[in-house]
Amino acid sequence: MNKEQNDFSLDDKLMKKIMRKAKFWSTIKIIGITLIVTPFALVVLWYGLSHLSLNSAQKVSDDISLFNEISAPNVQISNQIYDDNLFGGKITTTTYKVLGDQHRPYIWKPFESDYNLFGTLIHTFVSNPIQIEGSESLAETHQLERFNDYTGDREMFFYHPKISYDVYNDKISELNQLGKNILVELAISFDKPYSFDEIKSKFSEVQVDWWWVDAYTDDTLDFFKQGQNTIPANYPYIYGFQSEQSKPKPRRSLNNEVDTFIRNIELLRESKNFEWETNQVYQSLIGENGILDKGDVRIIGAVVSGTPEQLQSLQGQTYIKASTFGVISNQK
Repeated sequence: MNKEQNDFSLDDKLMKKIMRKAKFWSTIKIIGITLIVTPFALVVLWYGLSHLSLNSAQKVSDDISLFNEISAPNVQISNQIYDDNLFGGKITTTTYKVLGDQHRPYIWKPFESDYNLFGTLIHTFVSNPIQIEGSESLAETHQLERFNDYTGDREMFFYHPKISYDVYNDKISELNQLGKNILVELAISFDKPYSFDEIKSKFSEVQVDWWWVDAYTDDTLDFFKQGQNTIPANYPYIYGFQSEQSKPKPRRSLNNEVDTFIRNIELLRESKNFEWETNQVYQSLIGENGILDKGDVRIIGAVVSGTPEQLQSLQGQTYIKASTFGVISNQK
């Protein structure tokens, strides 16, 4: 081997050694940067996902509250608890009813709702009421007593005025059979749709907790007519609004209840949660001008509560087609 070949071999070995050394320190540098940056990036990612999850929980919570405002006969929300994680979570909603002019709270059934990271409801856990067996006739199948599977209380149901039933309940006539020291919740079904102002004037002596709105499409009513279906109070698609009368005076609003009902529908239409339900309500209510206004909202029933003596004034009223019991509770 000549001198030039030997020098080339030495230079090649030196170059490889230098490259290995540079590669080693480059790897060390990358590892060091990774060890420093990764925890920081993970913290930022965790914080970002947590913030997004919390915002999603708040959004879902607001949507649940809004939907409760246009549904859920005489059921109000007392509290909502988040169980959130980085990819969504669960909201537990606790509820109560209002009984009588003293606004006594009556603890009602809680429910749970799952949502994803982007604030979309995935599932709401709703169980079926306990139903007592009875007549198998078509006319009475949808009028059997149902009891809440959490509290054991009766579940109310309503009769739609555009459906002809073979049998109607009249629980108002049974009020005189109840003791004096109790509070009663009644579902009242009217003989026809009324404007809010017209029907409200008829209840000056009775505590009204909730107003039932005729928010059903023709297709839905045709389905109900086939089986003479009544509409249970725990039905997912029953719509109306809370009466200001059922609130303690310091909490009452000066806003008209119908205006608030329409505003809540408009707000929910902007959300992806309850979009289908709210659009069904909107389409069933809007007038020929394509706009939802107060005149389009017709009242077909109500939930009232009080002592049997306070509710006796409803006896014999021609605008009442039927009535069913809800909660019957001893006063404390």
